[in-house]
Order: sequence, then C-alpha cells, then structure tokens
Amino acid sequence: MKNSSTALNLLFSALFGLASFTTAQAQNSLAGMRDVAKHDDLSRKLRMANQSDPIRDLGPPAGKSDEDPSLPMAERDLVKSSAVFSYRGYLTLVPKRAVLHVPPALEGRLAIVNGAKVQTWKNFHQSNRGWIRTMEVSREQALGHVAFSEEAAKAISDSSVVVVATYKGGPISVLPLKEEDQVPSRDDMKPITFQKQ
Repeated sequence: MKNSSTALNLLFSALFGLASFTTAQAQNSLAGMRDVAKHDDLSRKLRMANQSDPIRDLGPPAGKSDEDPSLPMAERDLVKSSAVFSYRGYLTLVPKRAVLHVPPALEGRLAIVNGAKVQTWKNFHQSNRGWIRTMEVSREQALGHVAFSEEAAKAISDSSVVVVATYKGGPISVLPLKEEDQVPSRDDMKPITFQKQ
C-alpha cells in the first residue's frame, strides 16, 4: 500500500511540476504579443489605402476602348482559309498552303463531305498514313525565304500520295518563294519584344 501511495505522490508532483513549467512558458510568450488593433487605427489605415489607390493613378486607357478587338477576326472564315481532307466519314482541316502536292487520283479527297465527323489532324493522319505523306519544313522555307532542294522538289512532284508540309509535327502554310531583295536579313528576323513606354 505504501508503494502505491508513493507512486501516486510522485505522479502528482511530476504533473504539477509540468503544469508550472508550461504556465511559465505561456507567460514568457505573452510578453511578446502586441495590443489589439483599435477601430481608429484600422479606419486610418483604410483611409490611407483609399487615398493612394494605384488603379486610379493609371490615367485613361491606352488604345481604342470603344471598339471590340475581336471584330476583325470574326469575319475570317476558317473553312475558306483551310484545305479540307475527307475520307471514310471523317474530315480534318489544314492550312490552305500546307498541301504541297495532290495527285489526280486523290483530288476527290480534298472536298467537304456532308455528315462527316471532324477529327484533329493528328488522329486523321494516323488513320490515313497510306495516302498522306508529311514533309517537315524549316521556318525559313515556310516563310518563303529558302527554296526546297532539288531532290525534295522532285520527290514532291513525283509523289503518288498527298504531300503536306509540317513544322514540328503540325501542318503549316508554305508561302511562295520570295525574291532575294524581299528576304529579310537575320537581324530583321529576331523575335519581337514589347517594351513599356
């Protein structure tokens, strides 16, 4: 019996010692706390924030704010500016000048078929690799600055399948070859960067 009472006394003394230790810690942490913000302080800070609002200081909007910028693009017809491939109930669109060669036997596949389901170029090309061949072109060739090599030009004209120009895997328009004086220099072809005025 004495052993159990001494064990209880030790347990209580340990608990009370721990409690006094935690209250001392709490008092030390309270010393670092700030006062509660008062209504006058908060209203003064709000008034100062409203007086120096950066949105009000921007001035009038730049550009034509009374015109809708999407209107010029709304008149653009996607089908008229694209070549349409149709085959076995599916169709896809590619840019108009992306088709480099169409043999006479396959000209019927470049027409719109009513009721055909639209597919992405990737899916349509995977299903029709037998009669569509892609030819990867460089950016300069697509812009009309560099001509195709003689071998590539001959391979395109002699092809028995449709040849589509691609750039990084996607179809791209190939502009007609420009005259030498129309081709910009390397410095002129740098990407455009916009600077704040």
